[in-house]
Amino acid sequence: MPVVEMRKLVLIGNSSERERLIKILHTEECVEIVAAPKTEGTRYADKQSALEVYGAKKAKLDFMFDFLKSCQIEAQALIKAKKINYKPVKKPFLAGKPSLTMEEFYETPKLEAEVFNAYKRLTRLSESLLKNKSEEIRLKNTISQLQPYKEVDAKLESFKDTKNVSVLLGTVPSSKKVVAEKAEEAGAYMLFYDAGVNCTVVCIFLKDNHDEIAKILSDAEFSACTLNYTGVPKDVIAESEKLLAENTAMREKLIEQIISFEFVLDDCKRLYDYYLIEERKLECEQNTSCTETSYILEAWVPLDKTEKLDKALSESPLALMYEIREPVEGEKPPTYVEDNTVVEPYQTVTNMFSAPAYREIDPNPFVAFFFFLFFGMMLADAGYGLILMILTGIVLIKQRPPKGQASLIKIVFMGGISTVIWGVIFGSYFGYSATDLGIWCWFNPIEEPMNMLFLSLGMGVFQMCFGLGINMIAMFKQKKPLDAISGTLSWYFMIIGLALAFGSSLIKAIAIPAWVKTVGYVLLGVGVALLMLSGALHKKGASRVTGAFASLYDIINFFSDLMSYTRIFGLGLASAVIGMVFNEIGALMMNMIPVKAIGVVVAAIVFLIGHVFNIGINALGAYVHNSRLQFVEFFGKFYTGGGRLFRPLGCEMKYYYIHNQEVKK
Repeated sequence: MPVVEMRKLVLIGNSSERERLIKILHTEECVEIVAAPKTEGTRYADKQSALEVYGAKKAKLDFMFDFLKSCQIEAQALIKAKKINYKPVKKPFLAGKPSLTMEEFYETPKLEAEVFNAYKRLTRLSESLLKNKSEEIRLKNTISQLQPYKEVDAKLESFKDTKNVSVLLGTVPSSKKVVAEKAEEAGAYMLFYDAGVNCTVVCIFLKDNHDEIAKILSDAEFSACTLNYTGVPKDVIAESEKLLAENTAMREKLIEQIISFEFVLDDCKRLYDYYLIEERKLECEQNTSCTETSYILEAWVPLDKTEKLDKALSESPLALMYEIREPVEGEKPPTYVEDNTVVEPYQTVTNMFSAPAYREIDPNPFVAFFFFLFFGMMLADAGYGLILMILTGIVLIKQRPPKGQASLIKIVFMGGISTVIWGVIFGSYFGYSATDLGIWCWFNPIEEPMNMLFLSLGMGVFQMCFGLGINMIAMFKQKKPLDAISGTLSWYFMIIGLALAFGSSLIKAIAIPAWVKTVGYVLLGVGVALLMLSGALHKKGASRVTGAFASLYDIINFFSDLMSYTRIFGLGLASAVIGMVFNEIGALMMNMIPVKAIGVVVAAIVFLIGHVFNIGINALGAYVHNSRLQFVEFFGKFYTGGGRLFRPLGCEMKYYYIHNQEVKK
């Protein structure tokens, strides 16, 4: 199905009513306002100062989010250590995104007084916490710096030179103590205090001997004490440790006070979403072309929403004149795709590559089918698929996400279903084969890897031919039948021709008549001729000949793309082998340990860790490599992309969503 058709809303209204009009459009949640063309005598509305106000308010909320989050981490450790007596706000397990009615949304500004009062108090607490941290750093530095001099039983300020005597306090490496002791032979009085790696030294000597003793101390790598403290070092350390303990207790009280503001976080999130929408409204107002008394607004609306929008505008009390028309030449409508519940999650896969161009065919149903198919083949274990289904199913049931959200979780859930199906087909159950369990399977990829390889390549041919078929249909719709036949149908002739001409060599169990091979060669020749024709089309002169032969290079590209599907074979085989290896390791550990109960426990741990790892790494690989097959090998055959996603006013909300349309206009 093609993407949804869009219509252009062109509206003229009274400038004094513009804000009310945009509120109505937000309520309908089906309109993307774009910049109206600026004409003679008009200007764009300037809402920059109002945008700055909302920006400043959002910055305050961002501070509260970040500050409370950082303190929550510290508070959890303190609660666990029973240092503070606080019960954190409990939230339901896997709580979903909360919702608001439109009435509740527009009542959100009533929360500002309480929230910003909390902001002021948190700001003061933040300053106190910063001072507390600075004091903690200062005290720790004091203790650390004085630690080497802890054994010196004299006040630090007493180590001063007199008229004739030099007094030095410092440290030397313990390994250089013997060198420092030589200063005694030069007439110095030395005191040594063992301080671990370094040795504390007090050196007293006549100034007349300065040069000689200074040379000895230099050789001993003496480092003079330059600390500016007063008092006996151990007393200063003790006092600092006491102050540090008091400072730590003060910090714990501050954290307890800060964390008590958790209750305001939900209101902060609600306000944040309100500001996002109000900012978007102001940007929409800035996109209107206006005079002193009127304005022109332009917006895109999906075709199926035009009746609803027309009703809302016609019933509004505002002075309006508008039309809802088809796009004209030169306009580039945004892309809006409506898919069913099963296909919708796969829009995120397509949009990672590029949104469909307007009026382009919707690729999401095809992506959904092949992504689902290949995901299970790549993981290919019924047990793993069941685990993925259970885990993602719990998340979906608990969260009940609104439409358009949790797409990745839904994709993995459906991938789990596919994995169960292919796991049964390949006979793999947590790394154990169906043969060992006495259960039916089509074939075991480990025992018959060539079958898995041929199946993977067959799936690749199927997907690429499917993409070529979509392209051929599009060509016929664009009234380019010769391009469709020569550029696309040629591949079908060549593929069928190859299968008939060389299939008999591969399938020896079936007697194939000789004429089948002849038909194959004929179809192959027709396909090559059509491909060369496609290269010569739309060219003139000698370039037709070069173009015809150059098109044959596409055959190499086709087979190069086909080889990419061996990643299905590789991942499917890797998943099975890794699971089997962990089972073998678990069994080996169980047999090696003499106490059977302990052996069973160890084997269970190995089994659990190994298979959790295998599920995680191979599910990620299945998602990534599956996406690559869609983007390169599949999309390369028919998909253009390059569209811009439709973003209606109201979709900007981050923490909440609006679930109804109830609002007074």
